[in-house]
Amino acid sequence: MKPNILFIHVDQMHADMISLLGNNKLNTPAMDRLVSEGYTFSKAYCAMPQCCSSRACWYTGRMSKEHGVVVNGYPIDPDIPDLGQWLRREDYDCVYTGKWHVTGRKLHESFDVLQPEHGMGEINDGNVARSAVAYLQNRTNDKPFFLNVGFLNPHDCCFPAMPHGGSGKYAFAPAIESDLPPLPDNFNDTYAENGQPAIRDWSRRDWQYYIYQYHRMVEMVDAEIGRVMDVLRASPYAENTLVVFASDHGDGAGFHAKVSKGFLEEEAFRVPTIAWWPGHIPANVQDSDHLISGVDIPATICDYAGASPLPKTTIAKSMRPLFEQSNGPWRDYVVGETSIGPLSAAIVEERYKSIIFTDHTRLYDLQNDPLEIRDLANDPDHGETLARHRAHFREYIAQIEMYPEPENIEDLALARGNLYREYNDWYTSVLNEA
Repeated sequence: MKPNILFIHVDQMHADMISLLGNNKLNTPAMDRLVSEGYTFSKAYCAMPQCCSSRACWYTGRMSKEHGVVVNGYPIDPDIPDLGQWLRREDYDCVYTGKWHVTGRKLHESFDVLQPEHGMGEINDGNVARSAVAYLQNRTNDKPFFLNVGFLNPHDCCFPAMPHGGSGKYAFAPAIESDLPPLPDNFNDTYAENGQPAIRDWSRRDWQYYIYQYHRMVEMVDAEIGRVMDVLRASPYAENTLVVFASDHGDGAGFHAKVSKGFLEEEAFRVPTIAWWPGHIPANVQDSDHLISGVDIPATICDYAGASPLPKTTIAKSMRPLFEQSNGPWRDYVVGETSIGPLSAAIVEERYKSIIFTDHTRLYDLQNDPLEIRDLANDPDHGETLARHRAHFREYIAQIEMYPEPENIEDLALARGNLYREYNDWYTSVLNEA
């Protein structure tokens, strides 16, 4: 019997914002229970740390320089199928509720839609949860389902840092001052000069208040996750449903004095990723050995659904062998990309991480410097590591199929210009180094 598949995803959640994983500044009972009952990856990374691009990676299994959604607002390649279209061929009931945000792909063409997306999680996440609950409680057909539940929070944290925002939704209340969390150890004051314009005049207390609110938004979405999971556990589907939980990317959350996303430091790049299926996936496992990419999620879903892999998914790997403890080979490094700000890519190995720009590279020892404070790129002792990471980058470029510059690019009126040409030129030059 094919399993049902429930993909619960949130938006802009920092990987360390789960209380059971060691964060005592917030309370996340629903996600804590997923961790205790499921299989959690501590080295899971999104494919691209921005909403539209990362989500297109989730639903196509392709990297951000392959499917056309280079950054928010750039359209997906119309010829690439998505998971909804793919699993319908396997006779799955493909259903979606909440945030989609894959530019250029109409959601209703791939899924039956329960609740449309909305720009504020506080307004719509409850509706999203209730629509998922109603679906689980009232469906009558015998087909396996692929239910996607897209929550927006903690993405509401974006509003304070926007040009029209302020330090928070409400004025600061002195009564909570003693509850404000400390600033991260890698916080610095450079934001006053090179941070986003709306945050340059923030005080340190404003930063603490931002993080405090962010914690509350995580707690809000945790309650909605719990609402859905409680109904699933009590339903006839509990024993035959694979649940995957993830975030599309992280948030600065004050680390490196940053907010938002789009960059490849750990706070925006690393994401929570949990799989749950009692009796089939080991419980209470926290895996810090395997490097996971966002494109592994669709590969895993296809594997459990008995579907062939999505087309040309050369980077994606099903996580099923890890859950079944088959001890087969796994990847030695994971890659992320971004076209937000300076064009760059990240290579993460078990210990070392590089962020490669067009004109320089930064290198960090994540084992001894998890907060990425000390750049080792100019240390002569690490020349071999830099060379190895550059070779990994070339190997990666050789494996993907770069999305070309569209012939009608002048008609697309793209806000950030011709990013296609930028990455095609850079990637080609790197590939030619060999």
